Amino acid sequence: MVYILNINKFTNYKTSYIKRIILRLNRFLALCGIASRRKCEEYILNGDVSVNGLIITNLATIIDPKKDRILFHKKQINLPNEFSYYVLNKPAGCLSSASDPHNRMTVYSLLKGIEERVFHVGRLDQDSEGLLLFTNDGKLAHRLLHPKYQVKKKYFVKVNGYLTDQAVNNLKLGIELEEGKTNPSEINIISRSAKESSFDIIITQGWKRQIRRMIDYIGLQVAYLRRDSIGPIILSDLELTKWRKLSMDEIKNLKRQLKLL
Repeated sequence: MVYILNINKFTNYKTSYIKRIILRLNRFLALCGIASRRKCEEYILNGDVSVNGLIITNLATIIDPKKDRILFHKKQINLPNEFSYYVLNKPAGCLSSASDPHNRMTVYSLLKGIEERVFHVGRLDQDSEGLLLFTNDGKLAHRLLHPKYQVKKKYFVKVNGYLTDQAVNNLKLGIELEEGKTNPSEINIISRSAKESSFDIIITQGWKRQIRRMIDYIGLQVAYLRRDSIGPIILSDLELTKWRKLSMDEIKNLKRQLKLL
């Protein structure tokens, strides 16, 4: 008998518990912590993955992890024994990518001491700081990024110039960007002056450089941007460039919000 893996039934599963699994190749790569499923599809199409010695570029390929030998960049990969969850306080000047052709610093150079293969969920642009989540739990990562779940992300922002009441109202109601109108935002003003204003903003989307573009739209410029939380996960007093494991309570609260519990 063949069993199709139902991730809903395996929150922190052990591979030894499962007699036989068949998975689509991109899903297997994501569960191994290579990257998101969409990114894994790119790796497959680029010829970076082989199964039993053959380069595979067919996205519909099904594999059996108990029988098949899967290599990514010529290194064998296997399902993790359990899922892992970390947060990093990303510094400015650091790229949210696994590698860079110009040899600039990436977030993965800051993960020394983490033995598991994990991938970042979402991004922070190079000039921004703050909370970045890493995991090898592909299903949780997918839900965190899916607009259906409306996960709140809180940022601290400093802008050059005075933040008017009209600008605040525009941010709250939504800004027209290339992708469409942004969802309503929550704004908490911290300080305002002719030279500089600072505030917290909570959004539920994750479009590329979204907050910076929203601020550009209202005629101001971001001087500093830091992400302080994603859902129930809070950066708190984690030092810049440092990482930590999520607590069991944090994991449960996050999974509960994403309807994984």
